[in-house]
Amino acid sequence: MRKILIVEDDQLIAELERDYLEASEYEVEIAKDGYEGLRLSKENTYDLILLDVMLPGVSGFDICR
Repeated sequence: MRKILIVEDDQLIAELERDYLEASEYEVEIAKDGYEGLRLSKENTYDLILLDVMLPGVSGFDICR
């Protein structure tokens, strides 16, 4: 199964994205801020990361760098 990380501080948006992806048989994890997203991206392997650029803590641009 393909694994996707959603890094999104808006809970409703993250849950909506997760629901659609899980319905398409993807395994999904959600990080609610930049620090958690950065930690998860280093600890796990993902096929795709959906990354919001305006996050509390560490911005999505900094995570990409």
